[in-house]
Amino acid sequence: MTSKALSKWSSSNMGLACTHAISGFGFGVALACGRNTEAGSMTALSFQERSPSRSEKHQKQISYYLLLVASVCFLLLFCTTGFEHGQVVYAVNLSLLLGLTPLYLPFILYWGLRRTKVRMRRKQCHVRNLRGASTLGLSTVIVSDLVGTMTKRRMRVSEIFVDMALLSVDNLGVSAQSPRFIELIQASVLCNDAVICPGNIGVPKMQKDMYGNILDIALLKFGLMNLPNIDLLRQDHEKVANKHYTSEDKVQVTVHRTRDADGQLKLILLMKGHCDVVIRRCSTFAIRDEELPLDEQLQEIILSLADGLLEAGRHVRAFAYKELGDELEFRRFSQVNTGLEGGGEYKYRDYLAVDTYSLRFLGMIATYNPPRSTIPKAVDRCQAAGIKLIVVTQRKPKMAKAVALDVGILPAATDTFQAPTKRMPYVADVVDMSLYADEKPQHQRRHIEQLLLDHRDLVCAGTSTDQLHWIADACRRLGAVVSVIGGTLHDTPAMRSSHVGVARYGCAVMCEASADLILLDSSFATLVNVVGDSRLLFENLKKALAYCLATNTCNILVYCSFFLLGVPLHIHIIDELILAFLVNLVPALALIHEPPEENLMLQMPKVYDDFLLNSRLFFVSHILVGTIEAAAVFMTYFVFMADKGFLPRTLVDLHIPWHDDMLDDITDSFGQEWSSEARVQLECQVSSICLMAITAMQCTNLVLTKTGRANLLAHGFGNWLLLLAVLFLILLCVLLCIMDSTVCLRLEGTNELHFGHFLWTNWPFMVLLVLLETTRRYFLRLFPDSWLELVTMY
Repeated sequence: MTSKALSKWSSSNMGLACTHAISGFGFGVALACGRNTEAGSMTALSFQERSPSRSEKHQKQISYYLLLVASVCFLLLFCTTGFEHGQVVYAVNLSLLLGLTPLYLPFILYWGLRRTKVRMRRKQCHVRNLRGASTLGLSTVIVSDLVGTMTKRRMRVSEIFVDMALLSVDNLGVSAQSPRFIELIQASVLCNDAVICPGNIGVPKMQKDMYGNILDIALLKFGLMNLPNIDLLRQDHEKVANKHYTSEDKVQVTVHRTRDADGQLKLILLMKGHCDVVIRRCSTFAIRDEELPLDEQLQEIILSLADGLLEAGRHVRAFAYKELGDELEFRRFSQVNTGLEGGGEYKYRDYLAVDTYSLRFLGMIATYNPPRSTIPKAVDRCQAAGIKLIVVTQRKPKMAKAVALDVGILPAATDTFQAPTKRMPYVADVVDMSLYADEKPQHQRRHIEQLLLDHRDLVCAGTSTDQLHWIADACRRLGAVVSVIGGTLHDTPAMRSSHVGVARYGCAVMCEASADLILLDSSFATLVNVVGDSRLLFENLKKALAYCLATNTCNILVYCSFFLLGVPLHIHIIDELILAFLVNLVPALALIHEPPEENLMLQMPKVYDDFLLNSRLFFVSHILVGTIEAAAVFMTYFVFMADKGFLPRTLVDLHIPWHDDMLDDITDSFGQEWSSEARVQLECQVSSICLMAITAMQCTNLVLTKTGRANLLAHGFGNWLLLLAVLFLILLCVLLCIMDSTVCLRLEGTNELHFGHFLWTNWPFMVLLVLLETTRRYFLRLFPDSWLELVTMY
């Protein structure tokens, strides 16, 4: 008994859940029960609580903001309850609550996530939930499988070793097709479990053996016209026994009934498997027309060649041949060796009870799973974006290293060795995870954490299900945002423990149900492409919020002027709804379609700046932009009221008598008396003129918000939806000037606003806003990473 524990999946006897003997009887060996089984382990890992996603984090932040707004408004309502004319007080407080509440936010988030989902779908990535679309751009670690997402999943024959010569398939001609070559190809066709559709050599109906199907299809590429049809070949060589390939003996053995040159029935035995296993069972080797003894020196040459092919990332299978004589003699031989009578249920056991040694070595066929052509570029983009790449596979280290070199994860071999430093750890390395399989789980986790800290990228070969889960969990505990690509049932626990679970198209049902994203083309490059879309979503959402939040300052100052200065100015509730949905929401949706102003895949993931609402955004929207918009509103209000006869000094402490319906003799600065009906009409015009001023300033702010740092003219105006939004705001200003506020439509004579006077009053503030924001962006480009960027770059 060896000290190394045998894997349950590698055992010859295996007890599986939901395995039934539907006829006859059978024996089973249960290796584990409950949580100690593979299904129990995966179930326990799959039901662990998932990491919070980016959208959940933003929802929590927005909830805090709404709670703060509601608390402040309730406190202000409680403090202002003692004022006279309570109905007006309640209307003013409700207008403030509506103005500060982001009613537009759910619509912006939905539209942005929907837009990103459509963009990802066009790039062959299906979004199953909005969690993955928002969190993917924040990923700092991508854990991917090696075979499937980075390779084409189509094995190709690359080299053939026959007659002591290694032939390249690309340079293979008809002259190289010797009798030994044809014999090797025939053995590869017969000794496999592939089922081919009748009459169609190139389309597999059911692929049981990967190598058999590959070699069948390869016959067409070789152009072996002197070979019979595949179906006829298999009919002439009836398969009477088959020992399937297992990971323990690493060989497949088949026995076929055929006829010799004289038409007599005979049996032949074919063997396929690992080169070191097959070659130990061979005693001779045929070279052209001569059969030579397979001595130790010749075995070493063949094994060294096989090792070289394995290091190059090839799957190598050796083939051997043996004649068993006629069928009657074979049956007598099998009965003597097994003590069983031939025929009946023991037929196939009798056929395989033969001496599988003293075979003739035919040669080797090397197959290659080529990497996708887009993977090297995707790996470079992934590294430039600051994303750590961890590749896991159950293949051996040599195979994993060869594929990793082809796709660019591992650097080309050099003669010099560079020791790691604190600033630059090991670039990448291949780690055999099977070396840690016998250690305790806590020790394996410690090794995994140390490997993650020591290497920028990592290739893990021989990885088990538990180790894959521990890798994803270790990355998450070290503070990384993890995206895991899986395609089998065993990948489900790791996908559940990650922030974003990504499944390949056509994978296991359980794996697909646990995924947030599905790669329709099963390519790693597709996932890297949609990372930029997720990052663009976050950038455009912040632009949309910066645009919408700029009106909050105006609402706050209007509220303060009403209660602290007593100025009879407030925005009606209907106007607040128009401001929230028509002025803020509709143009903000156009900002979601804004193209990136710079290459987002050259930026580091903003893990420590993952806040949809941050202090810099509030500073720019409320202080820099909001104060200018509020100044424009107040200037428009005072100019309009002065034109009607109320100078600014006469408006102070006028809010209480202004809303007293019993007073009909309020005089302005020129001695004119204003009745209650006239004041209501004037108040409607004031509300409309203030809404027009906010709309005009927001129109200017909308164009400026297109970029956060880039030059506006250099960025261009390719977003035609934003141009339509600007035109919409201009038409809204004209419409408000014609019909006043919606609450005043029932009054006669209220549409007396002059659009020219309005523009003459507001254009200096528009110019000031343009100069301020253009200057700020200029200095941001001129002095990157300066204090200005720390304060204003949201």
